[in-house]
Amino acid sequence: MQVIYIVLALLSVTAEAYACDYKESPPDAGRITGTSGIAEAWYGDATQRYGHGVLGDSIEAQTLYVKPTGDEGCALSFTTSNQSVFEDVTPRLADVTGDGIDDIITIESDIERGASLAIYSIVENQLQKIASTPAIGTRYRWLAPIGTADFNNDNIADVAYVETPHLGGVIKVWSFAGGAPELLASQSGYSNHRIGENYITGGVTHCNGQTQMIVPSLNWRQTYAITVTDDKIASTVVADNTTSDTIARLLRCQPAG
Repeated sequence: MQVIYIVLALLSVTAEAYACDYKESPPDAGRITGTSGIAEAWYGDATQRYGHGVLGDSIEAQTLYVKPTGDEGCALSFTTSNQSVFEDVTPRLADVTGDGIDDIITIESDIERGASLAIYSIVENQLQKIASTPAIGTRYRWLAPIGTADFNNDNIADVAYVETPHLGGVIKVWSFAGGAPELLASQSGYSNHRIGENYITGGVTHCNGQTQMIVPSLNWRQTYAITVTDDKIASTVVADNTTSDTIARLLRCQPAG
């Protein structure tokens, strides 16, 4: 009997030694799963040090967790400085560097300079920030990702977002293929988020061989299909409303109705 107790005690110690210290996530945080080098990614380590509340509350995350594919150990993690937070709900996965391995796309907001799009990758079994767009420049200014696609035909995914979707509404399309971010195209007059919502409206779709962004107008009265050709943005009104049903139909390559 004594031997059994000793064995159980050793098992308990071993389990505790390998327990993963994942800090609590914000209430609305989600997880994303992948297949190209990243099994799962999510935000944790909730904080209220940045009281913007653009996503409905003032609770953001300080830490990004990433589990590599096939790794049974604890997730890799990256914790921001005391000057920034992940002002986001769920990370996004896409290979934006062209190495065949998914990168992690996040929204990182500086307490003084506002939001930027930050790209993280696994480098030598460590999670590192490899690139980021310039911060907007003022606190409480945010950006809302639209999606990823190969907008400049170099066979590497680019990233599109709406900068300040509640104010200026500028679509910006960035390439990270060369390491440093390169702005491919930009145009104002659009939105994809309303203050207080914890989700993005619209996205990227591929219809009839053409890549399009589907987003509302800045005043939320019309829906646009946006294309990028030769680093220029072109827009077409495809609906005279921005209802969830209309957006969903357009993202499925169906008529707005």
